[in-house]
Formats: sequence, C-alpha cells, structure tokens
Amino acid sequence: MPVLVRKYGGTSVDGPDRLRAVAGQVAAARAAGHSVVVVVSAMGHSTDQLIALAHQVSAQPNRRELDMLVSTGERVSMALLAMALHDLDVQAISFTGSQSGILTSGPHSAARIVEVRPERIRAALSHGQVAIVAGFQGVDPATREITTLGRGGSDTTAVALAAALDAPCEIYTDVDGVHTADPRRVPAARSIPELGYRACSALAHLGGQVLHARCVDLAARARVPLIVRSAFVDRPGTRIVEDGVMEAPRVEAIADRRGCAIVVAEGNAGARGEARGIIDAVAAAHPELELIAHEQATQTHAALVWIGSPADAEALAAGFRALRGPGGEWQIGVEQDVAFISVVGLGVGVTEVLRAELALERAGVPIVALRTTPAALVFRVADARADDAVRALHAEFLEPAGRR
Repeated sequence: MPVLVRKYGGTSVDGPDRLRAVAGQVAAARAAGHSVVVVVSAMGHSTDQLIALAHQVSAQPNRRELDMLVSTGERVSMALLAMALHDLDVQAISFTGSQSGILTSGPHSAARIVEVRPERIRAALSHGQVAIVAGFQGVDPATREITTLGRGGSDTTAVALAAALDAPCEIYTDVDGVHTADPRRVPAARSIPELGYRACSALAHLGGQVLHARCVDLAARARVPLIVRSAFVDRPGTRIVEDGVMEAPRVEAIADRRGCAIVVAEGNAGARGEARGIIDAVAAAHPELELIAHEQATQTHAALVWIGSPADAEALAAGFRALRGPGGEWQIGVEQDVAFISVVGLGVGVTEVLRAELALERAGVPIVALRTTPAALVFRVADARADDAVRALHAEFLEPAGRR
C-alpha cells in the first residue's frame, strides 16, 4: 500500500478527546488503503510547561538534561495515540526518534537531522501496523545522546521521514492552511490554496507560524509533496508545490515577527579572526539567536548583529564578556520592542517597495529600516505598530481594493 506520512501538532492531540479524534482520522486513512506513519508533537502546551518546570528547579538548566526532559512530551503523545488506535482495532506501534532511525548532529536543543534509517518503521508497515513517531527528537550517533531539533522540529521530523520513505507528507494543525496573514489580526486574511516552496520558505523564515522553516526547506530539497490542513475541520488546506516559472511579481502573504530584540556588538578586535570566534561561541551558547550581520570594516574593527527573543538577547548581553574571551575592546547593546513585517512573494522589487512605503505612510507607521531579499521586503517597525503595519500592507497587496 502507498505510504502516507501525517504530522499532528500539539493542539491536535491536546487531551483524550482530541487523541481519539486523531485516531479516527488515522484509522480512516488506513481503511482507505494507505500505510500510515504518524508524527506527533507534545500535547498542548506541555513542552512549555516542562521548560518552565526546569527553570523553577535551575536558573540555567543544563542543555543535555533539558533535552532529556522535553523529549518526554512527544513520547506521551505517541503512546496514548497508539492506545487509542488499539481501541479501534487498528494495529499500531510507537517509536521514539532514536528508535525511528532519526540521526542528528549539533548542539542540544538545536540539533539537525543528518540521516534517517527507518528500518523499524518499514518493518512495522510491512506487518500492517500504523507507525507512530515522536517528533522533535533524534539521536546523535557519535555520542549516543538524545537531542532535540528546536521548537517546531516535529514538522522537520515528518518531512525527513517522508523523504526517506518516498512518501507525501500532510501537516495537520489548528488552522485550515497557510493564510495571507495572521487571521487573528487581519479579518480579511484567507487561506492560500497553493504556494510555491520558495515563497513558503520565506514566509516561514520571516514569522509565519503555520510551518517550521526548516521543514519547508527540506521538503523543497527532497521534493516532498506537502500539504497543510486542519485537524479540526475537513477543508482542502494549502498545497506546497514547485515554484511557477512566470516572472511577474506576485505577493503571496504578509508575515510578521514581533516581540523581538536586536543585539549589536561592536569592537576593536585584537585579530581579524576574533569576531569569528565570538560568532562560534554565541552560536554554541545561544543557538536560538539568529546572526544577521557581520561587518569587518578594517583589519581590527568589527560589528556583529543578532536577532532573537528579549530573554535570549539579554542573556547574551549579560554573558558576552565571558563568551568573547581575552582580546580587543567590545561594546554591546540591546534594542527591545522590535517588529519585522514582511511582504512575501517572488519577484518583488522597486514598484512593490514604493507601494509598501506609501501604504505604511498612509497608516502613520514609521519605517525604521528596510531589507530586501529575492522573496520578500522586510520592514522594521516599532513593535507597538506591528498590527497597523500588517493590516495596511495586507490591504494594499492582498485585498481587492488594493490589488492592481
């Protein structure tokens, strides 16, 4: 039977009723003639609760032990879903990430999948069982340590398994597809029936909450057929497909990344390689922070810029002296209350820049900075004006009165 990989997010498996509902959906797919692999996230907000518990016990939880702790959330979901399927007379077996052959490398809490060896999954499918896999986790073959993939990593687990099994992947969540903007903030936002890999990747990287960015990039590289659907209502969802060949600019969605902080480190490095050493040290200590700029104006003068959550930014600022080690003189500062609003679409250029700037000007939203990429225009605005900026740009590019 053809293999189908399905991933269910935390809200989709949040509690006994939801687990039984998912079991019913999986049983129906099995009855329709599919061999089914199910990847599950932890139930509801249980990962957040485990992390909060760790911080109640320790001011700075050890990352290895934190991975051991948070990886249990998915194990709870997978075992309970298997039980629910057994009650429907559907054979099912649950596997941890390591049992599934998810091999990883990299630091705890920010590991990357390097290989998938799904022998046990193939064996289960050959025996007519539904294979249920704990998302978000794997094992480092060099150290035999359990590692996690970072928040949203269950999406990546599902796509990696689909690639290894040469199967399509369906991501089930609490919304009915990828939208033109966050529908909680923009009432006119609508579900997008079909979206290219590149535009979807840009949307995910720039603040889209539906899909994890790494999962989209992996799906594009491996050409995994991908669809995003609701676990709560039966609607078509969004198909992620090959990018079109037309050159005309097309805006697909407005993304927002809010509540951010920017860390700027500037100094007279003792040697040209000192900045690179700092970058490596920060990546190891604070993998959640994103390096967005490294400027080396002279042999000794450098500037480094990171984006992340306010807590991570303040943690870097507090520990920067220890991370950088002996060397030149550095100054570090943190800018809070930053938001990035992005016009996402392939081929956007000068015309779209001018339209966006005028739309923000009419809405009274000051632009702090603008960055352009091949797939997006990224505007930095004050966090307090993020909603106004999203609504203004969505109206300009994606609502009938603005489109032209």
